[in-house]
Amino acid sequence: MQLPLPVTLPDDETFASFVAGANEQVVSLLACVAEHSPDWREEPALAILNAASIPLVNLMGGNGKGKSHLLYAVCHQLAGREIPHVYLNCADLIGLSPRVLDSLEQLPVICLDNLEHIRGNEAWEEAVFDLINRVSETRVGLLIFASQLGPQHSEFLLPDLRSRLSAGPTFQLQGLTDEKRGEVLSSRALQRGLNLSEQALHYLLNHSQRDLPSLMALLDRLDQRSLQEQKKISVALVKRELSE
Repeated sequence: MQLPLPVTLPDDETFASFVAGANEQVVSLLACVAEHSPDWREEPALAILNAASIPLVNLMGGNGKGKSHLLYAVCHQLAGREIPHVYLNCADLIGLSPRVLDSLEQLPVICLDNLEHIRGNEAWEEAVFDLINRVSETRVGLLIFASQLGPQHSEFLLPDLRSRLSAGPTFQLQGLTDEKRGEVLSSRALQRGLNLSEQALHYLLNHSQRDLPSLMALLDRLDQRSLQEQKKISVALVKRELSE
């Protein structure tokens, strides 16, 4: 079996660092998948997947809702247990041959991120459709898809693909409250050994873009500036970074 090139995943995107908020059900389900694969069908808590006509989970939501984080978390836990799996970002695949999906049905867990990038591409839509069929037939693997588009969205041109995507449960990820976003930032800062004051955190949440990717990028820049200036992350430092 020829597998795609290995992908390096962010070390800090795990279940432990994911703040679930209103997404507790799907987080619990995916953590259970990661804990019990490849024998997930024997786990009563995963009966919803076993009852589906195709072993498939859809994660749906806009940018910054945590879809990729959850896929990374699943893969990190599987890697820790030495369970074969694959993570592929469809945003990076469009320029490649769809044959990179060949034989993936032999793996216990297959994660495809940013599935919306294949929409309208006939060759790739057919390749994903064929992969789903092979997984359904072999009953070895479990598919986890993440997309900004719902499985029945009209931008997926192949009706049979829309039908297959709808065969498994779809979870609409919910955004975090300001309180929960603050928890995420505080947790990430703590992981990096950063001294982020409550005042700086409050200012950051109220004077910058509120989506998590933007907040994480800003935290990266603050980390660099803090190291360069040998100062803790204060309100004054946040103000300077935002103004520049």
